[in-house]
Amino acid sequence: MMRNVFLRNFATKKGAVKSGGTKSAKFKNTSMKNEKSTDSSKYDVMLRALKGRDIPPPEWTEEEKQQHFEIGRKYNSMTSLRHNALMKDLQTKIDLKWEAINALPTPELRAEALVEDLSLVPMSRGFPTWTPPIPGFKRFRED
Repeated sequence: MMRNVFLRNFATKKGAVKSGGTKSAKFKNTSMKNEKSTDSSKYDVMLRALKGRDIPPPEWTEEEKQQHFEIGRKYNSMTSLRHNALMKDLQTKIDLKWEAINALPTPELRAEALVEDLSLVPMSRGFPTWTPPIPGFKRFRED
């Protein structure tokens, strides 16, 4: 006795009965068409499945729109202040560097100071920490 199984496929309607291992003629034609289709069409189908549906934008009242505008304006002004402070700090460092280079006594030393040092930092070089190192503590052991 063969049991009927209800399956849902792209080529068959919901609730269609599929028996054994045979395919319907409609499914065979569809599979042959899919073999001839381009990769871009398969990519488009996959992309639509991943994207899902677009959510409609919420309706804002005039008061909410004004509040969002004020929040954006405040954010813009604060990020501009932060950017300007960073740029001022960077320009101060550049100015101090050039003052130090120009304060060197000879042109040879000034020329040497302008040469970039591209050597690697030594592995034994320490770095600043919030707390002093624990004597005898090694984070990575060679066991």
